[in-house]
Amino acid sequence: MIRSILLLSILLVALNSRAQSVDRKYIDSVSVSISKLDKENVRVQLKQLRNKIEVLDKEDAIPLFEYLLENSVSSFAKMIVCGEYGAYLVTRDIPEKAMEYFTIGLALSEDLNETLDLMWFHVNLANTYIFQNRPDEAMDHLNSAEPLAVDLELVDAITSINYSKGMVYESIEDYNSATERYLKAWDNLNTVDDHPEKGFYLYVLVDYFKRIGEITQQAKFTEILAAYYQKRQPETPFTHLPMNHIFDTAATEANILRYRDVIRVSDSLGALNALLYSSLSLSDIYLKSNLTEDAIDLLLPIIKSLDTTDRDQQKMALYGKLSSLYETSSDYKNALLYKNLEAELRDTLVSEKTKKNVAELEVKYDLQTKDRKLEQQAASQKLLYWILGSVFVILGIISFFFVKNRKKNQKLARQKKLLEATVDEKNVLLKETHHRVKNSFQIVSSLLYLQSENMEDTEAQRAIKEAQNRVKSMVLIHQKLYNKDQLVGIDTREYFDDLTKEIFESHQDDGNKVDYKLNVESMMLDIESITPIGLILNELITNVLKHAFDSLDSERQLDIDFQKDGDELVLTVSDNGKGMPEEVLESSFGIKLMKALAKKLKATLQFENAPVKGTVATLNVSRYNLLS
Repeated sequence: MIRSILLLSILLVALNSRAQSVDRKYIDSVSVSISKLDKENVRVQLKQLRNKIEVLDKEDAIPLFEYLLENSVSSFAKMIVCGEYGAYLVTRDIPEKAMEYFTIGLALSEDLNETLDLMWFHVNLANTYIFQNRPDEAMDHLNSAEPLAVDLELVDAITSINYSKGMVYESIEDYNSATERYLKAWDNLNTVDDHPEKGFYLYVLVDYFKRIGEITQQAKFTEILAAYYQKRQPETPFTHLPMNHIFDTAATEANILRYRDVIRVSDSLGALNALLYSSLSLSDIYLKSNLTEDAIDLLLPIIKSLDTTDRDQQKMALYGKLSSLYETSSDYKNALLYKNLEAELRDTLVSEKTKKNVAELEVKYDLQTKDRKLEQQAASQKLLYWILGSVFVILGIISFFFVKNRKKNQKLARQKKLLEATVDEKNVLLKETHHRVKNSFQIVSSLLYLQSENMEDTEAQRAIKEAQNRVKSMVLIHQKLYNKDQLVGIDTREYFDDLTKEIFESHQDDGNKVDYKLNVESMMLDIESITPIGLILNELITNVLKHAFDSLDSERQLDIDFQKDGDELVLTVSDNGKGMPEEVLESSFGIKLMKALAKKLKATLQFENAPVKGTVATLNVSRYNLLS
């Protein structure tokens, strides 16, 4: 009853406000604007639009709602419109059409996975079924909504669902279950301080316990309600029924005038709930004022207006009230008539089948809840087993690869040790080989030296000396390989320095001293590359010392440069002597030897006069093996 009165008050305020003009163009503009908004702002905009449409006449409002629904910019917007339109239809007492749009919204909310909206559609459908006197369908939707509300932890929703279940049980006169649900609604709501719905639920409890004759509970909640209103002392608009007069049915002229105004406005708006409850309150005032005929005249038209609806609960209440009024006025015939009508309707409403169906639904809901908990436990247990199994599998895989890797590392360690032993053995053999080769070359050099000592021919001595220098250049290579840890490569800077020093010591005397300068890049070449380069360098230095300078030259200079230039090695030997002769003897042994060695290196050997004075010999080597 209180909800209908509050709704009436809201409608009265809406009628007194000046509404903004709403037409299809306005709806189109709103649709365009909400297409760019997020979900929460879409809700707000459509709620505001509903508030503007519902103040219009029903004939104008319904086509606008239909247009808004047909031109929804998204499935989400259509879902929200279904909820707002359905709520509007309920207030206009068009429940069948309201249920149609609530059902569409329910399906959309399921498709969009909007849990909150899904829950409220179930609640709205349940409340509509309650007023249609269809408790089975109402309980089915409430059972679907309750676990959703619990999961979402929504106090208002849980409270509303318990209250609605209380109305279902009350409609079939299962007062024990109804009492349990009403008290659950209050206990849940009471967890929130200063909740705005507390006054309404307190009134429901007081009125309910008064009707079923629970004096103790009625006194308890009446005291709580009085303290609640005394604390709040709300200021209410003029067109509202004042909160401190909700229970006031005193036979005063002010009360009569107030209820007449409410009845008139309710009738004009088609708000049957407000009309019915206000009329019943006014009939109580008439009865107290000994105006029984006025009370009967007030209620009879309402009976006729309810004949075309399915509001059996309300009709039963009116039958009972009319029976009492006729009995008071000593019209026992009509009193019996309406008492029989009330009894027949009660028998129809309160049947064992309905009670059984509701009980079965409650049992099914309990079983469903238990099954859901068992399924969740089973899923959790299954997940735990899966996680443990995965952990064991992963540990097994890790252990397998750890053992396998350990065995592999042990095998590699053994192979490495064996290879190191083999390499060490080969290094010893290689050193011994270089040592023996060096000794062999040394013997050859010594033989050449002894031979030169027994010769008187100067040219022959010189030839043997040159041969000895060539042998020494190779001896020097093997000597370095023998003395170094690096057994297969020679450092160019060290080798060129030692070789040049050896050649100069064997060819110069104090009277014909030649200064030399080395600019050699340090790099590691293998024996196959360094040997021919060393022999060519030996020939070039020997030629300079033999042929480049006259006896009168005082400043004698030899420059040796060896660098890596791109993909080539470049050896440059230059002097400041008398320069190249006009004809180079290609048949000389030294020239032939250098060309043969250059060919092996895929190298080019060029001789040219220096820009100022002397000769420049350039060797460009393409084939070589540079070691890291």
